[in-house]
Amino acid sequence: MRGGAKPVPPYLGDMPELPELEALRLRLGPRLEGKLITAATVNPKKAHLLRYPVDNFALELPARRITSLTRRGKHLVFGTELGGGGSPRWLVINPMLGGRFQLVEGEAAVPATEVFTLRVEGKRELRYLDFRDMGRIYWVGDCQGEVPGWTGQGPEADSVAEMGFEVFRKRLRRFRDELKDLLRNQEFLAGIGNAYSDEILFEARLLPLRRRASLKPAEEEALFQAIPVVLTRAVEAILANPNYEESKQDRSFMAVHMKGGKTCPRCGHRISQLGTNREPLNFCRGCQL
Repeated sequence: MRGGAKPVPPYLGDMPELPELEALRLRLGPRLEGKLITAATVNPKKAHLLRYPVDNFALELPARRITSLTRRGKHLVFGTELGGGGSPRWLVINPMLGGRFQLVEGEAAVPATEVFTLRVEGKRELRYLDFRDMGRIYWVGDCQGEVPGWTGQGPEADSVAEMGFEVFRKRLRRFRDELKDLLRNQEFLAGIGNAYSDEILFEARLLPLRRRASLKPAEEEALFQAIPVVLTRAVEAILANPNYEESKQDRSFMAVHMKGGKTCPRCGHRISQLGTNREPLNFCRGCQL
């Protein structure tokens, strides 16, 4: 292990990961699927976030119907079609560090962080907000061919249980990374980032800086079991929050992530924090081995 826990500068915030986007899909899907887009506007100050000509984007989205809302890794995907079921296209958004979504009544004030707004029938507006200008927005006819990195993504992280342990172990042994980096590697599994890698390794009782090759068979199985437990529990916690808002991110339910210096809920040891203010690494030296 590298050095002891050290104070870190103020935290900049985590990007949405699989649980946040899955909860968002479950919340927004029933309210948007089947709805007609009646207008689209782009904030000129943030138009550079679109990987598509701004004028075309604003002209092509209206008159399309939202047919589906799905998720692939850390991407939220809005399927659309013109009337009659023709010309399918997809609005693909990777929120990165500062991207958030907001579904509001049309008269609600527009935040300065707005990137684009889709007005849908029923006088509602779907807004994409980005307070760090890092999101990536694609308007495409083919996700595989037009969204960078799409084809390199591994299986969905929440499909591990269906994969089965033997398949998981074979996939695991293809990689040599430290465990923290391995879980964040989208080629290994899609959807896990900085926050939930901490939580999964805590659940599995594994230190994040260990190499994958150091794992014993029982530890490989512990990791296999921890991934779906943590992700499922997180989605449930997010959806159970009575104050849930699409545009905000509450991770107070987490066990160790961003809890550096606090008491471990499992063994009472002090939780360690390493790394930069953008990508903190949290773990417990008392019960993670």
